[in-house]
Amino acid sequence: MDQVHGLQWERPGLMGQDGPLDHTDLARTLAERLPAPGHIRDLFATVPRHRFLPDVVWGENRVRHDRTTDPDGWLHTAYTDQALITQRDDGVEGGMGLPTSSSSAPTVMARMLTAARIEPDHRVLEIGTGTGYNAALLSELVGARSVTTIEIDEAVAAAARSALHAHGVSPTVITGDGELFGEGFPLYDQVIATCTVSEVPAAWVHQVREGGRIVTPWSPTPGAPGGVLAVLEVTSTRAEGRFEGSLAFMWARGQRRPGRGVPVDAVADQVDRVDGDPRESWLDGELSLLLALLMPHWCHGMGMEDGAEDPYVWIASTTCSSWARLHADGRVEQGGSRRLVDQASRAWEVWETWNRPEVSDFGLTVDLEKGLQTVWIQGPQHVLWSAHR
Repeated sequence: MDQVHGLQWERPGLMGQDGPLDHTDLARTLAERLPAPGHIRDLFATVPRHRFLPDVVWGENRVRHDRTTDPDGWLHTAYTDQALITQRDDGVEGGMGLPTSSSSAPTVMARMLTAARIEPDHRVLEIGTGTGYNAALLSELVGARSVTTIEIDEAVAAAARSALHAHGVSPTVITGDGELFGEGFPLYDQVIATCTVSEVPAAWVHQVREGGRIVTPWSPTPGAPGGVLAVLEVTSTRAEGRFEGSLAFMWARGQRRPGRGVPVDAVADQVDRVDGDPRESWLDGELSLLLALLMPHWCHGMGMEDGAEDPYVWIASTTCSSWARLHADGRVEQGGSRRLVDQASRAWEVWETWNRPEVSDFGLTVDLEKGLQTVWIQGPQHVLWSAHR
């Protein structure tokens, strides 16, 4: 076992209670279940995921899996189709346990690799090396010399570099800020980001050749619900394309700007009472994501009133001081010049008249010359809203 800055990864020869464990069947079974083209599935059967994981990972419901105390369970977890947290609190001891780095779910990785449309002669730039597992998959696709991957966390980058070397591939692993990357490097055919952004960095657009692709998780604003997979075609100073369904990743460190909450003592200008639970659509992940695409510039979260049995949902504008609180008992409180709940109701009415479009009906244009990001529906000519970069 090797260790770099507290991160550990496994070399061949993992030992179980009854002797060496064989991951081959586990990897093959996982690969066969992935909804992806055959050549993409083959990657997951070939590249051993467990050799890119630290000794301790956290899976679904933050369940802790420790290779030292339960090697069999740890290995089986490595070949489940789930995201595994590999670092918490940016590697600082004594934190709140917030996930800050992970090995993405294989289904999601396969989905992004498929969306990138990578050909054998392509050059690929990955933003967010993480464990190095995705860089290893990319190296199998196009050869390690054609893969550059950049990681902002020095310890994570060092561990990934060592794991890749142990696997027998040596893509270019750079420690640095992927949002600023580009100068001095040749153009790439694809940029694949493994972190969510709300503002697509200009460096990514400049770094992709004409006709190349940017594949990235994207969210309308930090603090907005969920995110989407943006697949953008690059033409000169513009990147444009549809969203290929919902997708949630950790935020790029430079764009971690959590939405401000609503002060508990904020006094409403307007209080209404509605039938039913006004929180429902805001708590439904898919519906709230659609609303974030339909109605810009808001974030949300949850709070608890003294003596209440159920939490309320708070909504806050990201462009002014307007806010709202929605309670399980039907109360709707709003404050400020922007009536967020009323705006949401009008957005839903429009959505209904459009025959309930899905996330994949929306898209994004990043125009560097105009300094705008524009969300549209059913084509760039149907603009919903724009935001200055």
